[in-house]
Amino acid sequence: MTRPRNPALLLLLAVCHIGFSQSPANENYLGTVSGRIYSNFNYGLNAPSQATAFELTRAYFGYERQISEHFSAEVKLDVGSPDDLSEFSRLRRYAYFKNAGVTYQKGAFTAWGGLFDMQQFKVQEKFWDYRYLYKSYMDEYRFGPSADLGAGARYRFSDKVESDLVISNGEGYSSPQRDDTYKIGWGLSYRPSAALTFRSYYAIFTSTTPQMTFSGFAGYRNGNFRMAGEYNYQRNYQSNKNRDRYGYSVYSTYAFSNQWEVFLRYDQLFSNILPDNEIPWNLPNDGSALIGGLQYTPVRNIHITLDYQDWVEYAGNGAKEQLIYVHLEADF
Repeated sequence: MTRPRNPALLLLLAVCHIGFSQSPANENYLGTVSGRIYSNFNYGLNAPSQATAFELTRAYFGYERQISEHFSAEVKLDVGSPDDLSEFSRLRRYAYFKNAGVTYQKGAFTAWGGLFDMQQFKVQEKFWDYRYLYKSYMDEYRFGPSADLGAGARYRFSDKVESDLVISNGEGYSSPQRDDTYKIGWGLSYRPSAALTFRSYYAIFTSTTPQMTFSGFAGYRNGNFRMAGEYNYQRNYQSNKNRDRYGYSVYSTYAFSNQWEVFLRYDQLFSNILPDNEIPWNLPNDGSALIGGLQYTPVRNIHITLDYQDWVEYAGNGAKEQLIYVHLEADF
């Protein structure tokens, strides 16, 4: 019996074939194939048996092409384990779409539609710049999906100010639309100088009890040094009235050379106390994280990091996770 083929992979290969089979009239608009691999070795400092493991956490494969002067298209596969799998199913790997859509860009205006990266923490993620070893705050603690189905637009008013507006399903790129609720997000970025970046973001769901997210960010970058901080507040988490989550993240990096840099980050996540209760409603998931390490770049697009990560739960009997990692990212 012939095994069923992965339709997502077949579609991606078909798109790549179309891109490589370009007619002479379109030879000025060449396509680009890309790939990215995340892998690590970890050692548990406080595990009962001091467990160790090699992991291949994620791989991406994509194709992007400039179709005309103003239009481009992109498709990207994410090969990994969805977040809703049980702990015992993490070794299974599934290919599903991370991006698939069309972008229009002319002058200061950009618009896109399809399955695309969300704008809510893109600026923060670029400042953090170590996505392969730890997600940015809003992504790590599920304040919103990293990609979603929908449409968006961005306008650059000047070299200092730009704004973006996105309407999406709100379910995330690995989940189908399950209701008629949509997510509307609006962001404003301000760069008063080459060294400073400020950003504010607000999102709301079109539901009876809307989940709302507020975010503020400030970043400083000058030569080999950068530092940033963000504060995030989420009201009515998953449309549960008065169940709020909030917290902050601060992080900094110093590059000694083109090959070596050191970084440090600290997060805190809290939930509010409901009326007639004495403890936060989400206390088992509240806590703090510390991430720090040294990154080595032997050649362009290869990153190797020795880093420490911990997570401390705020509950009285909460666990404390402490791990040493060697991370690898290959970007090609």
